[in-house]
Amino acid sequence: MTYDRYTSIVQELTTSLQELEASRSQHPLIQQYIDDEITEVKQALNRVRDNQYGYCEMSGEEIPFDFIKMNPTCTTLHGALEWRRFGKISSYS
Repeated sequence: MTYDRYTSIVQELTTSLQELEASRSQHPLIQQYIDDEITEVKQALNRVRDNQYGYCEMSGEEIPFDFIKMNPTCTTLHGALEWRRFGKISSYS
């Protein structure tokens, strides 16, 4: 993995974090979703910092780049494959 490959994704994660941290909801359930997403984005940025980004936390295998582009906070191959199962990733990619 090279940092250059993930530069735009890291920038997107950083921007998303700033936007999420500025977001507040009166509704507790929506605020919980926002807080959960903040946690996921921070964890992804920590994995970048620790040079672990893009690798499955369970197996250590590299997560395909197309999956990372679709779900930049995924941490496992299983999680990445769930996106394909729910039609979020084209079967032809």
